[in-house]
Amino acid sequence: MKQQLIRLLKAILMCVFFCLLIGGFVSISLHLGLLTSQKTFLYRLLILTGVCCVVFIAVSAVVFWKRESILGIDFSFSVLCVGLASLFMALFFALGPMTIERSYTIYSLAYLNDYNDVYSYEEIRNQFVTGYVDAGATQKRIDEQVAIGNLEQIDGGYRITSKGERLVALFRIVETVFPVPDESSIYPDEVREGEIS
Repeated sequence: MKQQLIRLLKAILMCVFFCLLIGGFVSISLHLGLLTSQKTFLYRLLILTGVCCVVFIAVSAVVFWKRESILGIDFSFSVLCVGLASLFMALFFALGPMTIERSYTIYSLAYLNDYNDVYSYEEIRNQFVTGYVDAGATQKRIDEQVAIGNLEQIDGGYRITSKGERLVALFRIVETVFPVPDESSIYPDEVREGEIS
């Protein structure tokens, strides 16, 4: 039992260590502007995490090439810890930095924080539309979807591709299994020009 606890503690410490390395590498890479050609921020985060995972597994392979184990850690144990750390960091990036970059709620809270005043619903909505949506957020999302292949640009407009249609169908299946409180994001009403209320 004591050996199992020690092994568990080693696994936890190694996973934390690899998480810190991945987080540091991704942070430095973002500050240096690596992969800026990848328009989708989440994909950039996941690619950098994947690169770390591959590099760490390769380093582990080199380290354990001639040795069976080091301090009671073998190659398979190391790979397992790298894999777990990579999965944890991918989840962290999807729920942390990605949320900051895309969230209406965070934008609105940051606005209210920076310009501390009492605002009506209409003022908050207008600020969001003018300061966030019209200030480039919409075009950025469209450009991401074109780059991914879910939309195609045709005659100055955009049309969903078959890949995009399959993605919507998949999301609708997921939504039937895990229903969301507000279905308007997955079953939107048609909005015609001038009808926004």
